[in-house]
Amino acid sequence: MKTFKLVGLKIERKDREGRIEELPLADGLIINKEDGENSWLIEALLSKRYRYYFEHVLQNKAELRLFVTITKKNNTPAQIIAKVRSIMTLEEHISVLLEGRMFTLRSAKVDAEKILHDLVAKGLTGKKLLDSFKKKMYRQPD
Repeated sequence: MKTFKLVGLKIERKDREGRIEELPLADGLIINKEDGENSWLIEALLSKRYRYYFEHVLQNKAELRLFVTITKKNNTPAQIIAKVRSIMTLEEHISVLLEGRMFTLRSAKVDAEKILHDLVAKGLTGKKLLDSFKKKMYRQPD
């Protein structure tokens, strides 16, 4: 495993029309698990005002789209699809532990091909196929 400094964290807020919100970090680490699955652990030290949001996400076992900046502020953010694993309330902050997979064009292509194959195998065609594909790609409920 390799550990890096987390210097930026943005999150896609589905509860706010998909707006991307930058969360002010007090501190943070990001760990490449080097497990062949492109898995990462993220620990973010954040303001307590985000506690209820992350508790809601944890209770609903929802996935989050994160944009993480590693090591230097001027690095291009990496996209990670993650779930909240735990929240610890500290004296002045909360520590949020997230686990997820780095989203790359290659992984997006593999996911899209698998989704399309499954829908075609179910016999979907035309508009029904397109609508179902969009829902699955963007993880919307049926």
